[in-house]
Amino acid sequence: MIAYLLALTLGAQSPAADAASAAGAWLVADVSVIPADTDEVLRHRNVLIRDGRIVRILAPGAKAPVSDADATIIDGRGKYLVPGFVDAHVHIATEGAIRDSKDPVISTLELGQAHGYDRQVMLGFLKAGVTGAANLGGSARSDEDLLWLRGEIAAGRIAGPQLYVGKRINGPRVAVALQPASTVPASKPEAPTTAADGAAAVRQARERGYDFIKPYQFLNRETYRAVVDEARRQGMVTTGHLPELGCASCADRAFAFAHPMDNIAHSEELTRFARIGSDLSPQDLDALADAVAERKIAVTPTLVTLKTIVGMYVQRAVPPVPGDWATRVDPVTRLDWAPPANRYLSQAFRDQDGADTFSAGYDFARVLTRQLWKRGVPLTVGTDASLPGLAFGVSVQQEMIELREVGLRPIDVLRAASINAHRLFDPKAGSGAVREGERANLVLLDADPLADIHNVAKIAGVFTQGRWWPMAEIDRRLDEGRAFEQALSRQIQAHKAGH
Repeated sequence: MIAYLLALTLGAQSPAADAASAAGAWLVADVSVIPADTDEVLRHRNVLIRDGRIVRILAPGAKAPVSDADATIIDGRGKYLVPGFVDAHVHIATEGAIRDSKDPVISTLELGQAHGYDRQVMLGFLKAGVTGAANLGGSARSDEDLLWLRGEIAAGRIAGPQLYVGKRINGPRVAVALQPASTVPASKPEAPTTAADGAAAVRQARERGYDFIKPYQFLNRETYRAVVDEARRQGMVTTGHLPELGCASCADRAFAFAHPMDNIAHSEELTRFARIGSDLSPQDLDALADAVAERKIAVTPTLVTLKTIVGMYVQRAVPPVPGDWATRVDPVTRLDWAPPANRYLSQAFRDQDGADTFSAGYDFARVLTRQLWKRGVPLTVGTDASLPGLAFGVSVQQEMIELREVGLRPIDVLRAASINAHRLFDPKAGSGAVREGERANLVLLDADPLADIHNVAKIAGVFTQGRWWPMAEIDRRLDEGRAFEQALSRQIQAHKAGH
């Protein structure tokens, strides 16, 4: 029955079948399924998806019920169905961020009313197989945009990944420096220096609808603890930076691990802790890895972030974006990556203490990440895009390659890019695996990612928010947005010419 339906449908597809469809039913026929919650590969399966859920995974030769005859057939022969990828650490550019920008060119751009910029960014994620993205803090208007976009995407009015919006909570930098008390600004929830205001900031974020909390490093000892503890009371995940060390009101390493976040946002954060007193010693590597594992903290390594920063320091240029993705980088991002906006290319960045040890820090973080994995620490894939050189979407694939290169098995890389992120940000919504009953946030690949992790870039299409998006349709819509991006380029050039 399935073979007959496959032949009939493939022979009679109309042009409309290539377009993204409204929420409905699809049958991915004769596909290899990589559930990712185990090491198994399910060959020659027929996967029925209806209203955004995986309804049935049929074994070879099984008959499809008559009630499923309305499903649109997708040819899965020679393809692999895997969980959708999640960027667990990203800073999404939005029109709100453009309006909040301090750059005299960017802040004056005319964007129109159709959210054309936001739509292009969201499509870029889908093109890379990214069906989920966790934003770790932005400007006030950027956060407002993201909360709005989260609802529009969930309702199917805008194409994009499922968004998890984090609230960054940070104190004034001067509050954790060796400064006279009189120079420290008065505490307030927007920049707390007291436990009461730190807890209030978490409650306000909960009321506003944020999905998780990002504690940042310039919280003093007691405020940091209050933020972490209140987030736990409110049932909110914490992922962020470890607190500063070495000042009178700072935490120390023991304090940070005694009051742990759910997730540490960079391996670099642990490297920063290792630089204090021990100078990146092998003994400290083991001690840090043990402490993370014992406290059951997850980690988002963001190795590609460190690699890119080191590349800019050594080469004095932004590393190239892979393949044809370079043509997809929008003009606003390109302006932000160029001097003087790009601080990583500035002389001040090069002159800071310890700059000549960036490469050593990257090496330490890579070895540390491997040790965390060997101890069973849940790792997730994050990129810190759009840091210069890291484009939205494709940087997730770059980080997956980084994790493979430090020794993770391909199946463990897939888990880091999918299941582990779902468990961190959305544990009540299912496992994220390709299993019956789970949400259909999926990627259909043209080649086996377990044979070569680079195959995660060979994408035939994605399922997200109850819809099927063939790659041809994603590219078509991105190309339609080129006119909008070209108009932005003309505005930027006109502004430069006028100055």
